[in-house]
Amino acid sequence: MKRILIIDNLRGIAFLFMTFQHIFYFYDVSTNYDTSYSQNILVDNSGLFARVMFILLAGYSVYMTYQKDNKIHLKKRFIRSLEILGHGLFLTFLTYMLYPDNYIRFGILHFLALATLLISFIAPYKIVTIIVLVLCTIMTYVKYPSVNSFVDTITGARAPASMMDWFSLDKWMPIILVGLVLGQNIDLSNNSILEFNNVITDIGKNSLNLYTLHVTVLLIIYKMINN
Repeated sequence: MKRILIIDNLRGIAFLFMTFQHIFYFYDVSTNYDTSYSQNILVDNSGLFARVMFILLAGYSVYMTYQKDNKIHLKKRFIRSLEILGHGLFLTFLTYMLYPDNYIRFGILHFLALATLLISFIAPYKIVTIIVLVLCTIMTYVKYPSVNSFVDTITGARAPASMMDWFSLDKWMPIILVGLVLGQNIDLSNNSILEFNNVITDIGKNSLNLYTLHVTVLLIIYKMINN
């Protein structure tokens, strides 16, 4: 199955919005939040749009992986999730070195690595996906049971120490499951909308590497400026 350009292009567009928000957000981080440029409504909404879009597309892409080869989709997803986790752990290490009081413990990459792997097990089953989506949506109000600080940071059962990036399961699992439902029911492979192929497409295809790169660059530059 060939790549779906609309997915790459939407991911590329989301990346541009996220980079725009990060330019201001990581500056605020570097000043220990003495500045609040990222709270500007345009900047904040750009980041929200990007986060939701990335996570929806991740859920959609899990079903695309299953469609390509349903016999080995779990193996392929495991390998891809490990790759994403590797990037996430690198940013954990980097932010711990630069901002030990505010480092990333469970950010968007950690979430995507775990969540995409988990939902891969239910990707073939539409009814099961709906049931899990309903349960996870309910859990956003009920809250996951508290276990320990490590597990609670992942599930969202209890607010952890200060983090510059936090994507707990309780808040974001319903969104990635919506993406999976969309993948199960909507075929975008023959959709003419956003079927262009240019630099935005290339950004979308390489969004993981570019995400890690631009966060690293911004963190280091702002640390040098405000050191």
